[in-house]
Parts: sequence; C-alpha cells; structure tokens
Amino acid sequence: MWRQATDTEALRAALSGATVYRQRTLRLFGIPESEIAETLRAAEAEDGSLDGLEITTCLRRGEIEVVTRFGPDAEPRYDALVAAVRERDAGTLCSEGGRTIDQIVADALRADGLTIATAESCTGGLLAGRLTDLAGSSDYVLGGLVVYSNRAKSELAGVDPALIERVGAVSAEVAEALADGARDRLGADLGVGITGVAGPGGGTEAKPVGFVCLSAASADGRRITRSVQLPGGRDDVRDRSTTVAMHLVRRLLHGEGERAPIAA
Repeated sequence: MWRQATDTEALRAALSGATVYRQRTLRLFGIPESEIAETLRAAEAEDGSLDGLEITTCLRRGEIEVVTRFGPDAEPRYDALVAAVRERDAGTLCSEGGRTIDQIVADALRADGLTIATAESCTGGLLAGRLTDLAGSSDYVLGGLVVYSNRAKSELAGVDPALIERVGAVSAEVAEALADGARDRLGADLGVGITGVAGPGGGTEAKPVGFVCLSAASADGRRITRSVQLPGGRDDVRDRSTTVAMHLVRRLLHGEGERAPIAA
C-alpha cells in the first residue's frame, strides 16, 4: 500500500516540501538530571540558543541521555548547545556522537589491541555478559570469573583469604584483588573486579544495600578503584554496577588511573 501511495502525485507533492529532521544524542555519566537541566537553562538564558531544538533528557542505566531533534536551520543552535555542555560539564560528557559506553569501550580495546577479563561477585557475570553483547567481542574479551562465595574469590581469583577476613568481602581492597586476579588468571591486559551488596538483604550500617566496590587495573600498573552507593532495588544495583565498571574501563583506556605501588 505504501509503494502505491508513493506513486500518487498528491503524496509526492506533500513529501517534497517535508522538513528532514535530525536527531543527535549526548551521553553524560556522573551528573544528576538537575545539573544538566541547569546547563540547558543557562544556555537558553545566554542567547536563546535552544530555539528550534526539541530536547529530551532521560536517565538510562545510570547515564544521562540528552536527545535533541531539530530542523536543518537549527543546526547552528544545536552546535551552540553542545559547546555549552562541553564548557560546563566536560568532566561528565562521555559521548557526543551517540555511541554507547559499550561501543566506546569495545572500539578502544580493539583499536589498542588490548584484552580484558572480569571477576564478579554481586553482579554474577553481568559485566562479562555486557562486554560480550557486541558482535566481535571475542577480539578482546578473554573471559570472566563469577566468584560469589569467599571460597571462589580465593580459589578462582587468587584473593588472599586473610585479606577477606581483615577487610571483608565487600571492600575496595578485595575489588582490587579481584581485578588483579582476573587479569592474572586469564592472561588479560585489563582486569575488572566487582563486589558489593545488591540486596535486598545483607546490608549493614557501614555497608548498606547498594554499596559496591569496583576496580579496573591494567598490566602496566595503572588502576582506578571506586566505592559507590547505588540507588534502587537488586536489579538496579546490579545493572548500574556494570555501567560504573564500564566507565572505569573507559577512563583507564584513556590513560587515567594511578599506578599501583611496587611491592617491596
């Protein structure tokens, strides 16, 4: 029916004058929606640069997506908006061309010829699953360890039982040991360790539900470790943990991270 319709003179005449709208997506991580809303208000107040732009912000998997639709004549105003976001939120802007964090990490690993491995407790393999969602991931993903019990952490990832006894399974130190263990046991260039309290039970005053420790470490000694308090139920905590981990890997691939101390 559509092919027949496009052959009619009336529809061709209507389509000839149609505006071709563009859609662009910015992605930010580590910023609340209220702050990006303030950036949009500031851009509007400065020179009315949002005229002709249809902007939607959405929290998705722990990231803020700013989706903008506009006609050809509004492209300069969209460029001004991007410039404003770069200026105010440069530290959290991670994608201007619409690429997801998954694509950014995959492209960087492949471009640098690096491999990655994971050791996961509370996420139970979700990060490894996310890393292998994209076609061609066998180029850079070597594998993952699901180390839910303390025994598995020690036997599979090589975490010292005395360390777990001293600081607890959910700790930055154990996350670092898991990252190192994943890298060493699977022979990868990068290792990622995740341990936390996904809930709904198991939390304490010091380590409540949603408390997650993550570490990404490279073979050259650089490391980024973070302890975060994530909102939501069990599924939310587990899913958002993978997003945090992906961004730690992105930062490590971009040359960030402190070098681990050399053992005596």
